Amino acid sequence: MLGFLRKKLKAVFSGKQEPKAVKSPKKIKKAVSGPKKIVSPQKSTPAPVKREKKSIFKLFKKDELVLEELELSLLECGVALEVIEQLLEQVKSAKREEWKAVLKREISKLLMPAKIKIKAGEKPYVIMLSGINGTGKTTTLAKLAKYFQNKNKSVVIAAADTFRSAAIEQLKVHCDKLGIKMITHQYGADPAAVAFDAIKHAEAKKIDVVLIDTSGRMHVDTGLMKELEKVKRVAKPHLSLLTVDSTTGNDAVEQARAFSDLIDGVILTKFDVDERGGALISVSATTGKPTYFLATGQKYNDLESLNPKKIVAALGL
Repeated sequence: MLGFLRKKLKAVFSGKQEPKAVKSPKKIKKAVSGPKKIVSPQKSTPAPVKREKKSIFKLFKKDELVLEELELSLLECGVALEVIEQLLEQVKSAKREEWKAVLKREISKLLMPAKIKIKAGEKPYVIMLSGINGTGKTTTLAKLAKYFQNKNKSVVIAAADTFRSAAIEQLKVHCDKLGIKMITHQYGADPAAVAFDAIKHAEAKKIDVVLIDTSGRMHVDTGLMKELEKVKRVAKPHLSLLTVDSTTGNDAVEQARAFSDLIDGVILTKFDVDERGGALISVSATTGKPTYFLATGQKYNDLESLNPKKIVAALGL
């Protein structure tokens, strides 16, 4: 037994018999080198799907930026947010490169110019003006009077604003300057009665045009709105116009809705203050009614027809 062990030990230390542990490095090398072959295929994996997703995302972001720019431009011009949303919905149905052109076209469709045409037998021709306080309604009425005088038409004015203090005196100043007869009652009188008397006076004197000035009223005041309905019912005007301040902004939509059933068209006032016409776009979109005049200054002759191209150009799209 001892002899066998001596032979084994001698063989090991003499190098003639290789220990089993020496063979293990080859296996280790295989184990280490193996993962390298597995990693390389992962690096060469194609990624067309990832590139496609990225490009779609970029296009979406670009579309959103263009829409935001259009929305901001319209907001800065005083177009009501509700109307902007309606316009952009129409725009999005077209190709992106056509969006601005489509927007301009849709706005142009909303802006409908109109002219007063007095037919034979319409004498006196009756026009009623309405609007909220501060829109320049009384001054606009005086401009309308001058407009008809320039066309060789005789005019009488009904001071049916019996509610606002000094309204009658303010209107009388204009009438005196223009040499026009004014029909008036005392403050607190029935506005419909004033309008009725003015029409009867025009019929008796064969006057061509009757202009009715009404009280400025907030569109949320139901009592005053009913009073306005009564004036219209009694006077039966050939044309009922709403004065809209060009600087009105978002409130233009609410005003338009409140007066829509009472009016046939619009006069945009203070256009010299804000020539971008945002309020007019809002009112036109809400009522679908045409625009008869733009009030462009403080002089009596500062009344001009609507030019849709001018409004669209002023938007800066």
